Amino acid sequence: MDVNTFLHIFIPLFAVIDPFAALPLYMSLTTGLSETQKRKIVKEASLTAIVLLIFFAFLGIYILDFMGISIEALMIAGGLLMLLVSLEMVKEGDKPRSTKKKVALHEETGDIGIVPLGTPMLAGPGAISLVIILMSKYPTEWDSIVISIVGIIILTALIFLGSNLISKIMGEKGSRAFTRVMGLLVAAFAVQYILDGVAQYFGI
Repeated sequence: MDVNTFLHIFIPLFAVIDPFAALPLYMSLTTGLSETQKRKIVKEASLTAIVLLIFFAFLGIYILDFMGISIEALMIAGGLLMLLVSLEMVKEGDKPRSTKKKVALHEETGDIGIVPLGTPMLAGPGAISLVIILMSKYPTEWDSIVISIVGIIILTALIFLGSNLISKIMGEKGSRAFTRVMGLLVAAFAVQYILDGVAQYFGI
C-alpha cells in the first residue's frame, strides 16, 4: 500500500463524508433516546454506510449505467430527502416523525440509523460518487479505498458515541433549540446537494 496514494484517497473521502457535519443531525435525531437506542442507531448507521459505500465502489458504475441513473439524479434525490428531514426538524424541534409517545425500541429507532444517518448523510450522493471515481482512478488500490471507508465510518461512530456529554450540557430546551438551528443547516446541505446535481446535469 502506497502511503501517498492512500492519503489521496482518505483525505477527500473524509472531507466528503465529514463526520462533524453529520454530528448535529445525529444529536437532533437521538434527543431523548436511551444509550441502548443510541448505540443501536450508531451501529445501523455505520453498517449501512460501510455496506453502501463498498458496494458502490465495486459495482456502482455498472449499476448506474445499466439503470440509466446519473450521479446528478442521486444528488438531487438525496438532497430532497434531506430537505424533508430538515423541515420536520425546524417545525418540531425534535427528531422527525416523533409522536411523543412511548413506543417499542424497534419502532422508535428502526429506520433512523439507516435513513437519514446511514444514507444520505454519511453514504450520500457525494460520497457514493466519490468512491466510484476513486475506484476508477486507482483500480489497483481497492484495498486502500476499503480501508479508508471503514476507518472513516468507525471514526464517525466514535464521534457520535462521544456526543452524550454535549447533549447533557445543553439540556432538553437547549437541545430543542439546537435542533431547529441545525435543521436550517441541514436544509442548507440539502439545497447544496440539489444545486450541485442540477449544475452538473446542465454542465454549469
